[in-house]
Amino acid sequence: MATRSRGRPSTGVREAVIASAQQVLAESGIARLSTKEIATRAGVAESSIFYHFGDRMSLLQAVIQHQLRPFKEMLADEPARDLRGELASLLATLEDFFLSALPIMAAVQSDAELRAVYRERSRDLDLGPHRAVDGVVAHLSARGVEVADLRTPALLLVGAAHQRALQRQLSPPDALVDLPSPDAIVEVVLPLFETKN
Repeated sequence: MATRSRGRPSTGVREAVIASAQQVLAESGIARLSTKEIATRAGVAESSIFYHFGDRMSLLQAVIQHQLRPFKEMLADEPARDLRGELASLLATLEDFFLSALPIMAAVQSDAELRAVYRERSRDLDLGPHRAVDGVVAHLSARGVEVADLRTPALLLVGAAHQRALQRQLSPPDALVDLPSPDAIVEVVLPLFETKN
C-alpha cells in the first residue's frame, strides 16, 4: 500500500489519522498499531497524533466514534413507519458497526494497558456496549414502541448483530451458510417489540 506524502492531509489530520488507524487495525491488528506506522500512512508527523488524541486509547475511542456515525445518524433520523423495516435497518447498521469495531475491541482486550485505561474511561464517561442497547431503546421508544420491557428485546437485537459480525469475521466461509439471515432474525424478534393489545 502506498504511503501518503508528508504534509497536512487535505481532509484534515484527525480524519487522516483515524482512517490510517482503521486500516492498520483491519490489516494487522494491534501488533502493528504504532503511532509511527499510523503517522506514515496518514502522511502526518507522529507528534500530530499525540497533539490531536493524547494517547492510543483516545485514538481508538475516536476510531470507534467515527465507526458509530451511521448508527448515530440512524438514531437521529425520523423512525420509519414500518417496525419490521426499522428493526432490519437497526440490525444491519449495528452489524456493520460491529464488523468494523471488532478489531478495535480485540486490540483493547489483548493489551493489558489499554484494557485498564478503557475500564477507567468507560466508568468515568459511561462508555461501553450498553450504549448500543440504550440507543435502540431510545429510538424505538421515540417511535412509539411501548412494551413492558424494551431493554430485553433491544439486547437480543444488538446481540444478534454482534454475533453475526463476529461469525462473519471469525468463522470459515462454509459455516456462514448456516448463519441466520437478517430477515430471519427480524422475524423472530419482531413479536417482542410489538405492543400486545
